[in-house]
Amino acid sequence: MKGLMKLVMAILGILGLSSKASSKKKAAVKKIDAKKKVVKKQVKKVDAEVKQVKKAQKKATKKRAPKKVTSARKAKSSLKARAKKKWKRY
Repeated sequence: MKGLMKLVMAILGILGLSSKASSKKKAAVKKIDAKKKVVKKQVKKVDAEVKQVKKAQKKATKKRAPKKVTSARKAKSSLKARAKKKWKRY
């Protein structure tokens, strides 16, 4: 009976199904899971930083050419409007 048990245990050990082998596998899996958790946190942190930076960036606005003015009165009002816009920025 003991010989049969030893034989069964030897076969299970070879197949990697014995308690020692399974405990080693479980320990390896735990280590991998712990590393995975750490990496996930780091990725989340970096994503948040990237999101903040993108939010802070402003897109450059293209300057538009001023409209062509046909009369002196329109020219005067156009210059006033441009001056107002310029002073609003400051």
